Amino acid sequence: MAELSGASRRIANQEVEMSQARLIGALLLTTVAAGGLVVAGHGTPALAEQAELIRVAAPKQVTNTTLTQAIAAAEQASGGKVVEIRYRVDGTSPGFDAVAAKGGAFSHLRVAMPSNKVTPISQSAIPWRANWTLKADAKDLAKAKISLSDAVMQAEKMAGGPASAAGVAAPLTGDNAVLAYNVKLYRGNEQRRLVIDAVSGAPIENPTAFEDWAPDED
Repeated sequence: MAELSGASRRIANQEVEMSQARLIGALLLTTVAAGGLVVAGHGTPALAEQAELIRVAAPKQVTNTTLTQAIAAAEQASGGKVVEIRYRVDGTSPGFDAVAAKGGAFSHLRVAMPSNKVTPISQSAIPWRANWTLKADAKDLAKAKISLSDAVMQAEKMAGGPASAAGVAAPLTGDNAVLAYNVKLYRGNEQRRLVIDAVSGAPIENPTAFEDWAPDED
């Protein structure tokens, strides 16, 4: 009887293991259907929980032209040119934090979504501004032939997805003679960064020199 009892326990354990395997398989299939499958290592599917953590889907409120509309609203309100703008959810309110330059002075602005209502805010209300100066970027912006909005529109067309952040890529220095814009975009669940020449409007094929951008908000 003891042997029968042990055999019964083994069968029960096997059934539990099979049920767990079926559950994991179902979770992975659900993740694939949701577009959240992440490949780890050499083609090994990650577990559903890991896939959900790594997904970089675009914010639901951000679509093509959303960022350009926010740039236009910020520039109209400030009378200057946007140097940097980034999507951020403030509490439960989605919108964009922007910095606009005019005559050597900076305006710090919050652009609400979807109304594009602009509200002045303090520098401390923009987390990525904490340890980052914009003076060199603002000075160089005067030399741009292509507007930030035009660069965003071109990048969205190239990437086939919406942009959530953009700004002057790097100050002009002895090591960097190219004025350009960084644009952060999404295509499906893939996050991308394109660099657009601010004088010619052409995409920069090797954007490595422009990786030292302001820290990501998200």
